[in-house]
Amino acid sequence: QQAADLIARIAVVMKQCGEEQMMGHLGLFLYEYLGEEYPEVLGSILGALKAIVNVIGMTKMTPPIKDLLPRLTPILKNRHEKVQENCIDLVGRIADRGAELAPPREWNRICFDLLELLKAHKKAIRRATVNTFGYIAKAIGPHDVLSTLLNNLKVQERQLRICTTVAIAIVAETCGPFTVLPALMNEYRVPELNVQNGVLKSLSFMFEYIGEMAKDYIYAVTPILEDALMDRDLVHRQTAAWTCKHLALGVHGLGCEDALQHLMNYVWPNVFENSPHLIMAVFDAIDGFRISLGPTKVLQYLLQGLWHPARRVR
Repeated sequence: QQAADLIARIAVVMKQCGEEQMMGHLGLFLYEYLGEEYPEVLGSILGALKAIVNVIGMTKMTPPIKDLLPRLTPILKNRHEKVQENCIDLVGRIADRGAELAPPREWNRICFDLLELLKAHKKAIRRATVNTFGYIAKAIGPHDVLSTLLNNLKVQERQLRICTTVAIAIVAETCGPFTVLPALMNEYRVPELNVQNGVLKSLSFMFEYIGEMAKDYIYAVTPILEDALMDRDLVHRQTAAWTCKHLALGVHGLGCEDALQHLMNYVWPNVFENSPHLIMAVFDAIDGFRISLGPTKVLQYLLQGLWHPARRVR
């Protein structure tokens, strides 16, 4: 374990000393130890492999990536935190820089194993996993990755669904929203609360990530947001309000005021809700509209309420 930790520490210095051949030998040594049964030691070995890969690059790596990756796939199922973290970091690095060195079938298999890692307690593991989905989608195209993720919206566990929505948004960001939106909007037709909320959450994260690219998609998603903002379910309206906020901030100054005004009319009636989360979301959405529609428009809505006959409305 300590020897592996030492390799991880000195890898950069060895590269500077021109000892790449030595690093290649160490890589092969470590590769042979991937069957190690003590998780602490296995975690250190993976960490050392990661350091070597970082330093000598994907193409020069010994063992070659096409041999290394299939050995890492079963290790992803290991429940130990240190092993999970180092393994997902290594797989993510390979997916980012050397995805073409492994067959697409292997990446598909890895996608299924990654879903399990979204259950991890440690946030760093979940974050690395979600980013890896983005890299894999970039390498093998978004469709296979997306179908795996959309199926995962049906599960009961909230943390799993949230991580899945972030992963979908990252896939949309890396491969272009037009590759993801049709499938997402189609999924919204499933008459299941969790799935619909997941779709809205994905849209919310997506618009947060893509910023001003949203101007090309605002008219496409308006009908979904209308439907969600009129839904009886509170969480639907809350998530749709967050989405409106990110959307409004993204398209600020890009001439989409007509769609924003239309959405504002659907967000506004929720001002009278009691749920603190929903109120927070609505206020944030209105704040977003204030930026992109201008404060005068928001003031016009407010003035109607200030002179309303009912005391609670005032």
